[in-house]
Parts: sequence; structure tokens; C-alpha cells
Amino acid sequence: MSNPRPTLTLTLRRTGGTSLQNFLAQVSPFRTVEHEPFNPGRLWGHVVKKFQEDKDLSALEASIDSLLQQKVNIKHCIEVPPPQVTKTLIKCAKKHGYFFIVLTRSNSIRRLRSLFLAFSTGAWGPEQEAERYPAILSGEIVPVPIDLDMVRRQYWSDQLVLGRVIAQLRYQQIDYEWLVFEEVYQGEEPVSVHAKKLATQIGMDVSAEGAKLDKLTERGKQSSFQIEGFIPNYDAMMQVLQEICID
Repeated sequence: MSNPRPTLTLTLRRTGGTSLQNFLAQVSPFRTVEHEPFNPGRLWGHVVKKFQEDKDLSALEASIDSLLQQKVNIKHCIEVPPPQVTKTLIKCAKKHGYFFIVLTRSNSIRRLRSLFLAFSTGAWGPEQEAERYPAILSGEIVPVPIDLDMVRRQYWSDQLVLGRVIAQLRYQQIDYEWLVFEEVYQGEEPVSVHAKKLATQIGMDVSAEGAKLDKLTERGKQSSFQIEGFIPNYDAMMQVLQEICID
């Protein structure tokens, strides 16, 4: 192992970052903190809440700088906290020598479909799906209709936020590894090849850790197809997505 670095993964919700973080948690010598720690109610959500109350950028930077001194692996969803939080996080991560990963999906329709099904059903992870989906199928739980205007706003807002983050990385001359979900999981090369390459870039030797490389392949099972017909305006949502998504 030669000079490994902690990682900051910048992504959007429902992009497939869970398996990436599980992989990093297995092979990295650094601790991996709770996913999306700056989200409301999460590990460092109090830092964001305080900034929203006092608007003190200096205090925000001091708080994030102190947290990153712990040298931990972080997955951060860029569209959730205020943009100043992400901007400061990137600045502090560069200062502390983090390795940057930008994780995106080329298929925005599938990503946003997953996001708004979660909004509608209240099921955000496998455990909640296992609990809520049978109740939806039995009629015990009725999913709420999807706000179609919110679908439109979300798509364009996500594009703006992602573009702003990429611009900041380039302006600050920060090197980053751009991973595209479909290229990793549906490309010509096996997932293990991507895993070994990424580990090497971060400064880790995983040549003898085949079992840990498999962690990158552990994706959640897609079971949402079974409840599509129970979403009041699912077809209308899909039509909106097909109209607005440019990829």
C-alpha cells in the first residue's frame, strides 16, 4: 500500500453510490462515515443547520475543516445541502489531500424514476422496500401522487448543480476520477477491472483481495417494477421524464 488517500465521492441521489462506498469501506484504511452525512438528520447535518441559521461562512469552513481532519471516506449528494456547503467541502477536502470521485449516471430517466418512486412510496432503501412494498401491493399503503412540476424542476436543478461542481473542480485545478454508473456496470470491462483501477489511483494495493473487489458489484436488487401500477400518476411521470431528459 503506497500513500493511500481518503475519498470524497460527489454524486446525485439514486446514482448507485452505495456499492461504491461499500467497496471503499472494505479496501480503504480510512473509516467510511454514514452515507450523505451532511443531509438533514444525518451525522453532520447539524453543521448545515447551523449555517442555514447564521449564514456564517467562516464558521462553516472551520467546522468542515475540523471534520475532514479525521481523514474519512465521504459520499456527498451535491443537490441536497446548500451550494455553499458543497463548495466549502470541496475546498477543505483539497486542503487535506482527499481523492475526488464524481459519480454520475448517463440514464437520467432511470435515476429520477427511482428518486420519485422513493418520494411516492416512502421506501428509500432495501429494508424500507421489504417493509412497504408488500403493504402497497396489498392495498394497505397507498402511494402518494408524484408532483410532476417537481420532476421537471429536479431534472434541471440537478444539471445546474452538477455543472457547478464540475466547474469548481476545474477552476481549483482538482484532479478527479469521473465514474459513470453504466460504464462501470454495463460496460465492456468486468467490474473488477474498474475496482482495481480505482483502488490503485487512491493508493491501495488490492491484488490479493479478490473478495473485497466483489463489494463493488453488490448492487441493490431492483424490485420497484412490481409497484409501478400502484403509483397514481406513474405513466405521466415517465412521459415527463422522456420529454425533458436529454440523455
